[in-house]
Amino acid sequence: MVAPTADELALVVAATATEGRTAIVTGAASGIGEGTAVHLARLGHRVGLIDRDREGASVLADELDAAGGQAVAVPADVSDEVQVERAVAQISDQLGAVEVLVNNAGFARDSDVADMPLEAWDDAISTHLRGTFLLSRAVLAGMRSAHWGRIVNISSISALAHAGRANYVAAKAGIEAFTKALAHEEAGHGITANAIGPGVVVTGMTAVGAQRLGRTLDQHVEALRRTVPVGRVGTPHDIARAVAFFADEDADFITGQVLYVSGGPHG
Repeated sequence: MVAPTADELALVVAATATEGRTAIVTGAASGIGEGTAVHLARLGHRVGLIDRDREGASVLADELDAAGGQAVAVPADVSDEVQVERAVAQISDQLGAVEVLVNNAGFARDSDVADMPLEAWDDAISTHLRGTFLLSRAVLAGMRSAHWGRIVNISSISALAHAGRANYVAAKAGIEAFTKALAHEEAGHGITANAIGPGVVVTGMTAVGAQRLGRTLDQHVEALRRTVPVGRVGTPHDIARAVAFFADEDADFITGQVLYVSGGPHG
């Protein structure tokens, strides 16, 4: 994804007729999280950026502010209950009650089950699944009070099974099941919960995968491209547009769903 310049973003923000809502995006300093935060800001939303990368999140917040948006960066580990509660409180104080939550934070530490350290398993489950639970729980009281809320959880096409990354697969499959349970619980409160399963999307994690397989980044991207029916790899903006769809006012009759944004049919 080519990020818009400050001038381009300012024009879009200034032209937005709809009053934006307050959104939180986790893992917002790079990749899908960054692309989602930028897109939501372009739509006029105020954006709270949560990431362990303090500097990256701060730089993005400054860019969004300079472009005429409203953003605040809060460094936090989404697997830490105290840090999550503090981050949500800070964002709510500065930007208003949280109405949209995008649980995106995550990483990959791939290996076969026989060779996987317990730490790699625990870290993946803690960040992806525990983090999704903690952030969701932290915003529910405010959303229930407003009788309106949108929770969008970022899963992965890998939730359908992917050899060599059982920790990641288990975490993402857990997110999808959690999303459906949450949707049932909160439907009567005007809150929807949906999940998005990205397919091949080029981010910083793609370079890690290339290195693990002994490929250059270009070689790896080309190999991945050949597996996608539409003939191209995805970008963070592809995912961001799906997030915006679920977060929209008009998506109130859609909840408990998993949308695979992957360039082809699956399942």
